[in-house]
Amino acid sequence: MTNHVENITIVGGGTAGWLAASTLHAALNGRNEGPGINITVIESPSIPTVGVGEATTVSMGITLGLLKVDEKDFIKRCNGSFKGAVKFSNWDHDKDGNPTTFFHPFEAPGYLYGTHLAYYYNKVAKKGGQPSFVHSVVPSLAMLEQFKAPRSFDDKDFNGGAFSYAYHMDATLVAAFLSEYATGLGVKHIRDDVDAVNLDERGWVKSLSLREGGDHPIEFVIDCTGFRGLIINKTLKEPFLPYGDWLLCDRALALQIPHTEEGRVAPYTSSTGLNSGWMWNVPLYTRLGTGYVFSSQFATDQEATDEYLAHLGLADSGLEPKVLPMRIGRSQRNWVNNCLAIGLAGGFIEPLESTSIHFTQMAIRWFIDHFPDKAMSPALADAYNKLTTNLYEDIRDFITMHYQTSNRTDTPFWLASRHDVKAPDSLTERLELWKYKIPSALDISERYTMFENWNYICILAGKGYF
Repeated sequence: MTNHVENITIVGGGTAGWLAASTLHAALNGRNEGPGINITVIESPSIPTVGVGEATTVSMGITLGLLKVDEKDFIKRCNGSFKGAVKFSNWDHDKDGNPTTFFHPFEAPGYLYGTHLAYYYNKVAKKGGQPSFVHSVVPSLAMLEQFKAPRSFDDKDFNGGAFSYAYHMDATLVAAFLSEYATGLGVKHIRDDVDAVNLDERGWVKSLSLREGGDHPIEFVIDCTGFRGLIINKTLKEPFLPYGDWLLCDRALALQIPHTEEGRVAPYTSSTGLNSGWMWNVPLYTRLGTGYVFSSQFATDQEATDEYLAHLGLADSGLEPKVLPMRIGRSQRNWVNNCLAIGLAGGFIEPLESTSIHFTQMAIRWFIDHFPDKAMSPALADAYNKLTTNLYEDIRDFITMHYQTSNRTDTPFWLASRHDVKAPDSLTERLELWKYKIPSALDISERYTMFENWNYICILAGKGYF
């Protein structure tokens, strides 16, 4: 065991940093397979957390189950609520120019005699007068639209209810929850600023110069410094690959407002198309987390703020939303030498389908599966980086599809999103194929994909693509 990795340092807290610390400790120190691993989180006291509402995918339940936390306690502590779908409004218009609405549920439409229900639906729908595809084949939507929860108090924790679900939660509270959990298990927490990242003669991270704590030696470091990419980009000079050629939105506004549905919490996230992007609505237990993701090419911060507040009915409120610049794209490699970038430091694609925390979870799980010894074979990093690249491109294509298949022509942004932005070749090939056939699992060829054929079917059916 002389080659055993003994120390992991995580630079940066927030959801990504504390999720990494909690999951690594639960997985690596819970197996009793040898010496334990010391995990340290270095969190800056001078860099504030953004703290907007977050929405997850169903994989969050798997992670929380691994941590063996109580689901009710998690929801209570994190101001959480259930999420069973995403509701899209005003992403497309009907033949009269009126906004349409469709859902992307977590419950997958099934098969009949080996044939996807979408085939049967399309045959019947030609006759007219049918409910939407997902309303016809996804029973959970009837519950969601009546604001019903997916589980009762007596059901088993983590997707033990009527249908699959994820969560809405306050990101600041989640970080605090996971910080308390991790430090309670022995994860060391250092509140200090990193003034310098020091490399050895090989170009590996040797140590960190802490403002108060002095030299902190590094064996393996995880970069969770957000869009700064302090270690992966600024120190190791790993190139950042922007996705601006495919996705135009690069800024966001965020605001917390009271519930508009008195006494009810919607069990789904909402995404509403506006003039230069789209607005999210994440219903937490005590409030709504809202935001406007937009393109700075088509609206200034003030123009976007005016439109956003007017849409919320708060034009004369005097409220000032947070302005959040977004770095859309990814680092060329997320694992370089003895550094792994997780969360926003590794990459970010606009939060349309709540992919950020999902990607963080997969990045940690894959790192555990490829966990190195001190030699840190390049074969491990190469295999890991192929997985993360595939996932970034998979998410990029799925999000780009929402814009490429929109039929809106009422603003310059929506026209540009379809006509001036070239879709990735991988997406173009699929969309051309799906003009003539329903998406099948055979069309999704990556070793791991976040979005399966039924996810594509639900979105494209909702948009009237078939």
